[in-house]
Amino acid sequence: MSTTTNSSLSSSNNHVSKAKGASSFFKRLPELMKNPRKRWWVIVPSLVVLAAVGAGAYYQLAYLPAHKTTRSSIETSVARRGTITLSAIGTGTLQPNNQVQLGFGGNTTSGKLVTLNVKVSDLVKAGQLLAEIDNSTDKINYEQAQQNLVNLTSKAAIAIAQQGVATAKATLYTDTNNLIFLISPDQYYWQQQVAAQQQVLNDAKAAGGASPTADQQKAIDAAQARLNYYQDSLSGSRLRWLKTYVPIHFTVITRFNHIVTKQVETPTDAEIAAAQAAMVVAKSSVQEAQWYLDALNGKDVPATATGTNLAALETAKLNVQSAKAALDATQIYAPVDGTIMSVSAQLGDNVSSSAIIVEGDLSQLFVKTYVDESDYQMFQVGNAANVVFNALPDQTFRGKVVEVDPALDTSSGSAVVSGLVQLDPTKTNLLMGMSASVTVIAGQAQNAVLIPLTALHENPPGTYTVMVMRNGKFTSESVQVGLKDLVNAQITSGLQPGDVVSTGLIGTLKP
Repeated sequence: MSTTTNSSLSSSNNHVSKAKGASSFFKRLPELMKNPRKRWWVIVPSLVVLAAVGAGAYYQLAYLPAHKTTRSSIETSVARRGTITLSAIGTGTLQPNNQVQLGFGGNTTSGKLVTLNVKVSDLVKAGQLLAEIDNSTDKINYEQAQQNLVNLTSKAAIAIAQQGVATAKATLYTDTNNLIFLISPDQYYWQQQVAAQQQVLNDAKAAGGASPTADQQKAIDAAQARLNYYQDSLSGSRLRWLKTYVPIHFTVITRFNHIVTKQVETPTDAEIAAAQAAMVVAKSSVQEAQWYLDALNGKDVPATATGTNLAALETAKLNVQSAKAALDATQIYAPVDGTIMSVSAQLGDNVSSSAIIVEGDLSQLFVKTYVDESDYQMFQVGNAANVVFNALPDQTFRGKVVEVDPALDTSSGSAVVSGLVQLDPTKTNLLMGMSASVTVIAGQAQNAVLIPLTALHENPPGTYTVMVMRNGKFTSESVQVGLKDLVNAQITSGLQPGDVVSTGLIGTLKP
């Protein structure tokens, strides 16, 4: 302790002495400069001092900067928690669901507006009469058509149709027995068998086509064999008809002058053909009478069904439909529940088929939205959306994308993707046609670990690493990446909030 103190005192005395010497030198300087012989004592030391100062400045300002080494500085960032959102920004216009323009039907419909039951903002129900033009003639035509149809389908008409079926069946019975009497029951039976078997054969050939299978060919052969048998039986019955049946039933006995004459009058081909034709007509009459009765009773009938009575019934139905369509064309009914958005006519106006009423379903609102073509991947059905109307900048309305048009649209000369954003129910009074800014949310992560994109290194594609500070040194570590926007990336695995990561190099530092 004492030694240190003495040294300090000695050093202090030396500095004092040097200071006094310097002060004495500067006091004598004017005297020395006046003496020519002593002037060099001042000039020479001054030059030496100036040289030393210049050399030192060169060394510090020129030599050392030129020979110093450099090292890079690493820019860093800290992993933090935050929210990352992927979104597409677009514009849109508010519109209702199912907006329809309503006018009187038919291209030729026109007349004086005699009924107008609504005004703008009225709520209407589906099927409600909104307006009509003078239609007195159309109402009369419709009533007459309805009455005619009622007459044709009354209980009395049905009873008459039933009687028609019975009469047709009786006629068929008579005509069939007449034919049987002419050709014999035996021959009639085999005729029916041949006709039926011929149809069986035709069906079998149709099923087999040009190249029938073995089973199909077997069925064809069996049908053909049975048909041959029936045809042979029919030929035998005709021989029996000539030899036995005709002599018994068609022998005419005449008596003249006590002379009895027997003569066989065989039925002619014309008589048999007429009997067969009568039976065919009778069968058709029975079928047409039955179709008509079925139609009156509300049963289905074939599209190919015929008959005078049936045709009259169908014409009456068509007349009712036509008259109803003409009457409907003079009236406007609400097609759905909704709100009247505009009315462009008043009572007494002469109107035509042009729309005079616009109705919209305001229970569900949509924003027709347009986004840039480059944001197509984020404008997808099901994505959430935030809507801010220009007239209500302080309110944000929620919704979702429910429709994306399959083809590009054009807006202001640029290709855009268009679609519909369905708004969540709201009590705010919104006006149709309001312009809006629409933000479509393609993805969002809250309370996520975020780092700058510049900290990511991708190699190979889809595999990421970061340089992270561990124990005072940067090391490369693999990470799992979630969402990425233009600035940040979500790290789902590999980093924790507070980790320091490298985002690149910035300039150089000199030691």
